[in-house]
This record gives sequence, structure tokens and C-alpha cells, in this order.
Amino acid sequence: MKTQLFSAAAVAVLTLSALTMGGVSAVAAAEPTPGGVVIAQGTSAQVKEIQLSAAPTKPGQITASTQPGAQVNLLAKGFRQSKKANSAGTAVFTKLTAGATYTLTSRGQSTKVTALNTVAPTTDLTVFTTTLADSVALNWKHVNTKATGGSNLKYRIAATPEKTNTSTTSPEIIRTETIRTETTSTATIVSGINPDLLYTFTVTPVNAMGPGESTTAAMSVTLRSLMSGKDQALTLQKVLETPAVKLTPAPAPAPTPGTRTIYVCPSGFTETGSNCTKSLPYSYHTEVTNQAYTYHTETIGPMPIIDSYETQSVCPSGYNLEDYGVNGKWCRLYGPAPTAQVKDAAPAGFTDNGSNYTKSEQVKDNPPSGYTDNGSEYITTAGKEAIVVPA
Repeated sequence: MKTQLFSAAAVAVLTLSALTMGGVSAVAAAEPTPGGVVIAQGTSAQVKEIQLSAAPTKPGQITASTQPGAQVNLLAKGFRQSKKANSAGTAVFTKLTAGATYTLTSRGQSTKVTALNTVAPTTDLTVFTTTLADSVALNWKHVNTKATGGSNLKYRIAATPEKTNTSTTSPEIIRTETIRTETTSTATIVSGINPDLLYTFTVTPVNAMGPGESTTAAMSVTLRSLMSGKDQALTLQKVLETPAVKLTPAPAPAPTPGTRTIYVCPSGFTETGSNCTKSLPYSYHTEVTNQAYTYHTETIGPMPIIDSYETQSVCPSGYNLEDYGVNGKWCRLYGPAPTAQVKDAAPAGFTDNGSNYTKSEQVKDNPPSGYTDNGSEYITTAGKEAIVVPA
């Protein structure tokens, strides 16, 4: 039997060949990688920056929105208020001068806001025909000041039809929807009018705090009747003009030839049978309740061993006899466990603002003068007024 001898170099070649079969180098894969090299890293969560904003929310009131707990300063010439934003990030400033502009600052940010009163009502709403069979023209008056909205106003217009068709040729019920539009001027065109129906037109002024008192005018004649021969002379005349709002019904004016007297509700009121009613949605104010912190006792550690010794039988009064088997019996005297006063969680409905428990609630205001609360809104009534219209 012959013995084959291989050199060390030949063994190394054979070994390397076997490890690299299939085109993958096991030697290369087994090489160690450098330690401590960062090859992947997570990104930090982006904290959303809350921008300071503010707006008038009630007469003489401005509400600011910012980071919860942030200090908010309200400044004007010779005037300053500072408040801490609540857990929702709002701070309410009251007893401000309507029409005055205030600067609010918080966390290096600032904004300017003008305190407002409720927008003044519109008056003298007038509805005219146009040369189109489905359109009417509206105009009205509106006297306002910087305190009631200045130039930052808009008007919401609603044309609400009655449900009964007054056409003698087609007396069936016609179902139509209220036509709504908006404008920033004191005149507009309302299109889509059904010529066979009578409409009630309502103009509602709106400023930054919301809508004000509406003005209403009701048609006394349909567009269809104006198209007929008997009313041809009225085609380009006004359909109805509602006078300025009156607090008490005026005496019935004497009709003149070619006119007649009708009875309508005052501006802003809605006819309900023989009466006229006007309603306002509920208004609310914020009431804040503060409550002092309360605490409870919690054990924060085990009872300490004051004295301990090994025994064979009994322990003196106050000691505990503890049997540890092969480790013997021990008499041990324990002291009281350490405790601490821990603040209670905020009661239901309250939050912890860092100084006490606090709760903000929206409380309904008392009815405005002359109004009553019917359980769903504020409401007042008035009698109908007499006006003269074309016969």
C-alpha cells in the first residue's frame, strides 16, 4: 500500500476549493464584521407645533387656542390680562371693549383680534321682480360699526316657498326646497324661483361671532300672476317692501285706489297662526369650578427589622417567632412600614391643571329681555302689522 503525501500548500488549496463550491465563498462569509458601527437608526417622533390663534366668541369676549397649560397674555394700551390655557389648550378673556383690537402672545407667538358685539340687524328688506321669470332682486340696509363687525361681514339669504301651489290651472301640491345663497354686499339676485309659489325671503347678517337677527319679507303676489295681462303693469314694480322693524304694531294705513291692506309679521318674525313668533338659539357661558387637591396614604416599603436574635423556644411580647428550619428560630421586632401621602386622581369631570382640580362647563344663559325659554330655544311673540300693497 502506497502512502500519498501532500504538501501544506496543496492541503490549503483543496480546503479553499471545497469551501468555495457553488460560487459562494464560505471563508469570506465567516470573516468578522467591525464592532460598534451604526447601520440603522430610528427617527424621533415629530412633535406637532400648536399655533396660537384667537377669535371673538361672545360680546366682549375673546377665546385663545394654544398649547395646553401655556401662559397667554392679552394686551392693549393701558390694559393687560394673563391666563393659563386649560387642558384643552383654550384661554377665555372677558369684559373686553367691543371694537377694540387686542394683541395676544404665547410661547413666542402673537396674533391680533378685535373684540366684537353681536352683529346689528338688517332693515328695509325689499324684493323686486327682474326681467327673468325665475329670479327676483333683493336689497336691504345695514348700519354697522367696528364693534358689530365692521367690513368683515356676510349675509345669508334664504328663499322659503309655501307648499301649496296657487296656480288655478295646476292646483296640485308642489314640493320645492328652500333656496339659499350668501353675499358680502347689501343686494343680490335669487334665481330658481317657482313662479306659481309665494316665497318668504330672509336675510341674516353674520360676523366673526356668528349670525345676528334676521330680516324677513313675504311675497304678496306670485311671479305667475305678474305675467298675466291683468297685472302686466306691475311687471317691473317691487313685489313687497317690509318697513324697518317696529316694536309695536302700527295703525292700519288707509288704502288708496289700486292698493289693498295686508297684515304681515314684523321683520324677523315668523307667522304661526294668528300670531308672530321669533326664536333665538340658546347661548352659553363658561363656568369654571376649582377644587383643592385631596390625598391618600400609601405604603412605600417593607417594615424594617428593629431587633433580631436566635432563640430556642419563645419570644418576648411584641416580637415575632420565625422558624427557618435548619437555619434556626429567630425572634424579630419590626417597626412600622414607611408611608407617603399620594395625590388622588382627579374626580370625574375634573382635570389636574398643576395647581388644583378644575372643571369647565358650558352653562345656558338666561333668556334675553322679552324672551322666554320654551325648553328648546328662546322665543318671543308679537302682533301682525298692516301694510299697503298693490291691489
